[in-house]
Amino acid sequence: MRSRNHATGLLAILSGLATAPQLVGVGPAWADETPAACTDIDGARCFVDLPTGIRMAYIEVGPSGGRTVLLLHGLTDSARSWSQTMAALHAKDPALRIVALDLRGHGQSAMPAAETCAREPKLCFTPRLFANDVLAFMDGKGIGTASVAGHSMGSMVAQEIALEHPERIEATVLVASSNRTAGNAVLADYVLKEPVLGSWKAGLDAKGLTDPMAVWSVTPLDADPNAETWIAANWDVDPAADPALVQAITRETAHVRLGTWRGATQALLDVDNTERLGELRVPTLVLWGTQDAIFTRDPDQSGLMDALGKAAKAHGTPVVWKQYGVDPLPASGAQTSDIGHNVQWDAPDQVADDILSFLATGAPTPDGTRAVIGKDAARLVTMPGKAEIVRP
Repeated sequence: MRSRNHATGLLAILSGLATAPQLVGVGPAWADETPAACTDIDGARCFVDLPTGIRMAYIEVGPSGGRTVLLLHGLTDSARSWSQTMAALHAKDPALRIVALDLRGHGQSAMPAAETCAREPKLCFTPRLFANDVLAFMDGKGIGTASVAGHSMGSMVAQEIALEHPERIEATVLVASSNRTAGNAVLADYVLKEPVLGSWKAGLDAKGLTDPMAVWSVTPLDADPNAETWIAANWDVDPAADPALVQAITRETAHVRLGTWRGATQALLDVDNTERLGELRVPTLVLWGTQDAIFTRDPDQSGLMDALGKAAKAHGTPVVWKQYGVDPLPASGAQTSDIGHNVQWDAPDQVADDILSFLATGAPTPDGTRAVIGKDAARLVTMPGKAEIVRP
């Protein structure tokens, strides 16, 4: 059923949740006030040593006692993936505590231990382990509950937290998500098969870097000096996004360790939450771009909404899906004329508006957003009251 009416009952659910306890003065690792160095994506990160063995990097804005929103990035990305939306959220609601994490093996966060992981990388990059890191971070920072917004791989981590620890999550926002990543052709064929286990492996083999312990910690640039060019042309491609943002992300992606590329991709290819999502009890907003080449309308969006629809029917879970863009994905499978997989890169202010609206009212804004991509630049067009919004 399609509707633009606000979901009933979510505001009452959220307002009834206990205020998250704040840990004050428990030691120098957990400062009560946000250090200035942690607030700027181009400045120094702050770091936390987690009991999961990961030294986690993060940036944070807003008051330490504010209602918390955690932002989780996608495969091979970092906190930078959310930086523009984070800035918009902070400007629109300075009372929020907003934290963007570098997940394990990404950005400036540590890799898991090579001795344990190098020979079977996927065992150390499962959504459950990512989720355990996030929960450990929340515990250490005194965050009792939070709303969690995850993009792509980060959305699968958000699903894991919401399914296994619903008492910790006020609401989830799934950006460019699916009910399953198992069997995804882009991950299997256009990341893992080539280049990770294809030309990049051949490049390392030619240098005598064949031992898993050695491969674990090298980067695409060690395999191919031109890897950043490949990433810019084939992976971090987004003609609707701010070119400076995409360029900065591309530079970072070229330095992500191959253990992460391999392990996180292989782990995602094992994930199928279709049945589990029928038990979801956390209010959930899904945002999707029409030219998403990784998680398409069918089977991904239809499968996700079917699964979430079971939760809505069985448990009364508030669920709403909103489309960004108008143009469908062309036959080429490439984003060319509208909003694609990286919705928060393409429309950061509008995604911020939808997150804030959902947290406050249980529904995104009713306005639609599309991109018009020209030869030299892209622009966004707002369509007041014309968003495609679906409730199961």
